[in-house]
Amino acid sequence: MTRTKNITLCVFVLMLCLGIFQMSIRPSGAQPLTYTVQEGDTLWDICAKVYGDADLWPKLWEMNPFITNPHLLKPGDVITLLEGVPVLKGAPVSMAGKPAAPAVSGPAAAPPGGYELSSLKNIDSLGYLSTSEVVPEGIIVSGETDKIMLGVGDSLFVKVYGSASAGDRFTVCNISAPLKDPHSPEDVGYLVTFLGRLRILEQTKENLFKAVIEKSFKTIRKGDPLMKYVPVSPCIKLTKGPLGLATYIAAIEEQKVMVGQYTTIYFPKGSEQGVEPGQVFQIVQKREVEIPGEEKDSPNTTTLPDAVLGYCLVVSTTADTGTGIVMSAKRDISNGAPMKILDWTTPPSFFSVIPSCRPE
Repeated sequence: MTRTKNITLCVFVLMLCLGIFQMSIRPSGAQPLTYTVQEGDTLWDICAKVYGDADLWPKLWEMNPFITNPHLLKPGDVITLLEGVPVLKGAPVSMAGKPAAPAVSGPAAAPPGGYELSSLKNIDSLGYLSTSEVVPEGIIVSGETDKIMLGVGDSLFVKVYGSASAGDRFTVCNISAPLKDPHSPEDVGYLVTFLGRLRILEQTKENLFKAVIEKSFKTIRKGDPLMKYVPVSPCIKLTKGPLGLATYIAAIEEQKVMVGQYTTIYFPKGSEQGVEPGQVFQIVQKREVEIPGEEKDSPNTTTLPDAVLGYCLVVSTTADTGTGIVMSAKRDISNGAPMKILDWTTPPSFFSVIPSCRPE
């Protein structure tokens, strides 16, 4: 009997020790974290700011049943954050009962260096959207042989409408017919697709030059127009954009209907509107829901936070248009989808698989 009691006592002491040990290693994060609502916040914005994932907003709403409209929050309200979900470094959160950490003012610092995109797309082949009629700077007159389709290494003759000299490079293009704006009956512009690149070898007579094709992205033929070659760096450094900056997809590469990951898209805002290479846009879907009113036949329509369909990285701009690559596509994305600037604190997770680089 004594032996049994001793064993029981030892087991009890062991369990007590284990319990004390477990209590001692209980993570401090187990205490609820909170967020204090700021002017203009929505649950969608808070999830993007705190977790880096705006799609968590329904779970956050469920955690805070006092909220009646996730899109209309009262500044000063304290929201209980999700348990077991890691928050972004520097996010303005606090322990329950303690003051919130001050939010960092101004734009967050961009990560050092940039991201090398050449493994995803041939950056020289992206092309651009032009809101005005495109005037070529030259044209392919003929191949040196009777070949109909030209490729890398082929010699050809080109006519240049301005000045040119040996060593100059031109981009071979295809210029689309006017494209319809997906949101209006008006035309949105012309899609300029890059087919390849050539280098001037020598002048044969006035405005006529012999050239060689250095790169070919698509089939090149006699009659294709030429534009001066403007290099685009494949090393893109992330930067933050103006809050509230918004646009929409106006055209898709090869005039496709749907967008997937690493698809090139074009939008009608550029450097004059604050768009710069390295900015990240969220591609979204507007949502509204009917909430039953006091009378059965008079429902109220409430706007919900936008659903995030994907993310686009701006690669190049003109004065009034931008070109981007869809870095992540969570759902089907079609032409005309709205886009709004992402106010990131740390780079979105999909950048983690892209090699780093140093911008020139």
